[in-house]
Amino acid sequence: MGCVYTAKGFEYDYAGLIFGRDLVWRPRHGWIGHPEASRDSVVKRGGTKDPSAFAALVKNTYRVLLTRGLQGCYVFFEDDQTRDFFLSRVEWPEG
Repeated sequence: MGCVYTAKGFEYDYAGLIFGRDLVWRPRHGWIGHPEASRDSVVKRGGTKDPSAFAALVKNTYRVLLTRGLQGCYVFFEDDQTRDFFLSRVEWPEG
């Protein structure tokens, strides 16, 4: 576990990620960024005036973190609808 600043440029056998409420999926609206839920001061400063810019920065942060595990990534979702969206996109192995 770490943050995007400690994980960038490194790969691990397995990664763990807490997907917070700073970026949530809503079926009718797509990705919605919530700067007030973010704890990343760099991202908050970079995109709070433009909600779509904030959402883009946070999406990139999660993309980096989700790709650090070479063998797998364990994810905990704080938001149920976001979790359900991800699960609907995952291809599960047969058997």
